[in-house]
Amino acid sequence: MSSRAGSALIAVLIVMAVLGFLWVGDWVLRLTDEMTRDRVIQMEQKHRSASQAEWDALDRLIREADPLEGWQPIEYVIPDGVSERVVSLKLANVNGQWMVKDRQVLWRAKVVSH
Repeated sequence: MSSRAGSALIAVLIVMAVLGFLWVGDWVLRLTDEMTRDRVIQMEQKHRSASQAEWDALDRLIREADPLEGWQPIEYVIPDGVSERVVSLKLANVNGQWMVKDRQVLWRAKVVSH
């Protein structure tokens, strides 16, 4: 093999190696982006589920509350997997409309072991 043919072969191998490296780098970036996007979507769905659970709990407690009674202290717990929200508030029916005041939320982490 002549030195010119050997140099051409080495140049082709170098170009192929660079293209392969760029392809693998692009693939890794796309995979990382897809994993990050899926994680963000899962977190958003978890937050939406917890929010819907909180609205459902509040709606249920409003239906159970006595509209003739004054400000009633209410507390409910919303679990979201690794933590739970404890919501405390006061509820009253003022002029035919339910009003909420003094809403406080306490997040408590659940201890989990693997």
